[in-house]
Amino acid sequence: MRFVQFCSAIALLLVSSGIATAGKVEVTGVHLCCPKCAKGVADALSKVDGVSGAMCDREAKTVTFTAANDEAAQAGINALAAAGYHGTAKHGDDALEFPASGAKEDAKANSISLSHIHLCCGSCLKAVGAAVNDVDGVSNVSCDREKMTCSVTGTNVSVEAVVKALNDAGFNATVE
Repeated sequence: MRFVQFCSAIALLLVSSGIATAGKVEVTGVHLCCPKCAKGVADALSKVDGVSGAMCDREAKTVTFTAANDEAAQAGINALAAAGYHGTAKHGDDALEFPASGAKEDAKANSISLSHIHLCCGSCLKAVGAAVNDVDGVSNVSCDREKMTCSVTGTNVSVEAVVKALNDAGFNATVE
């Protein structure tokens, strides 16, 4: 009986301290326009130790998976970002952050190069173009599906605004 109480106390301590909390991770607002998008999510998460049960709900634009612990949950988010996906992530009640884009605060540019953008099909390309074209000063958006890159040109364009527009549309972006 003492052993069971001891194990219960250790488990409670680990959970209450935030160490090794297994559970569901939910990412909302992810761009999932087609089966290739869902396959890309599954492929990215299948390579992460401690992550299992990846599921996509294309209609709800939601990705869920089970993480063995906090580190696996964050590794899953990092893998999604590297594959070009973005959203709002929670592990249980805790928010998870996507990796930083590299956009410098208040930076303006006439030419912006972005990478790590999921671009599997024509609908992805259209969605990226629609999101970025709404940013003040943008005159042209050009994407390379194979390289997962996007070039944005215009006049005095806010780099942060371009990244935010992509993130809001469910795409990750890293400033080159």
